[in-house]
Amino acid sequence: MEYIGQEEEYSSVIINGEEFERDDEYKFVIPKSVVSGIRIDEMHPLYRMEICEKIIDDTIFIEQVPYTITRTITRESKTIVDVNFDESGRRKYWDGPIGYKLYMETRRDLIIERQKEIGDIVFDEYDDDGDYITLRYSMKIDSELLETVIQQAEQLVKEIQGATDILLNSPFKEINHAKNEADFTIAILIPLIRKLGFSNVRYNHGKKEYGKDVIFTRRTEFDEYEYWGIQAKFGDVSGGVRSDIDELTGQAIDAFRMPFYDVYTRSKQRISKLIIAVSGKFKENAIEKIVEGIENNALKNNIVFIDGEKIKTLIERFRR
Repeated sequence: MEYIGQEEEYSSVIINGEEFERDDEYKFVIPKSVVSGIRIDEMHPLYRMEICEKIIDDTIFIEQVPYTITRTITRESKTIVDVNFDESGRRKYWDGPIGYKLYMETRRDLIIERQKEIGDIVFDEYDDDGDYITLRYSMKIDSELLETVIQQAEQLVKEIQGATDILLNSPFKEINHAKNEADFTIAILIPLIRKLGFSNVRYNHGKKEYGKDVIFTRRTEFDEYEYWGIQAKFGDVSGGVRSDIDELTGQAIDAFRMPFYDVYTRSKQRISKLIIAVSGKFKENAIEKIVEGIENNALKNNIVFIDGEKIKTLIERFRR
């Protein structure tokens, strides 16, 4: 990343070979596709980065859902940034199955609730002038890379959308509307886990997940933390497909065997229980075959299997 011009009057910034002009006094609008490998400590603390979907012929495309969401990132230290979310839209362009006012008020209430219960997000402002509705909130993210910050910011938005849909029984994100495994995990499973009363819910998918797409905790009756994990699969799992069974069996064993770093206790931990969650069904004795492949009885007894129908049933508890 290279800034062009005087320090407090930079005219543009070059990121991975592409140049972007300053949008206003201290802001650059950047498409998320160009930030690969950019470190947070390369960002100038005086200038904000507004992340858009893409820029084509000087036209900026912002995420539409169907209202607009902007994400503006400001560096606070070498690895910590402040991410500001601005959601806005007009009633006349809203075509959802429920009223726009109810939908946005529910999002607002969930953000306020999450601020009180989890503390990783801050509610900033809600304004309704009878035409436009604007919702603003923010969060701090600790990361070395800008692309990781963007991924975490997008995950937060999907979690809030998923929690809103569960609460309102709206059809925006039913299980059969999930696009892929990540969508199923972030928009459906994570909001559901939070509503079931678990805490410290963290999306863990990546190269070092070791069978745990999501990690979370609950406080036991003995006032101690118990660690859980989820291995999520999109679609059906068939007992007749040996590769699927072998993969899930291996992931289940790895999930229990490999420790993970808990950012809250700052120590290595191991899960006590694992959920294998599928958006579809377990077919042809798939569950029995996965269990048979695990020799350790203690591990067998601490695996919970849930399918799409069970997930729908659990979600029904929280419908308004």
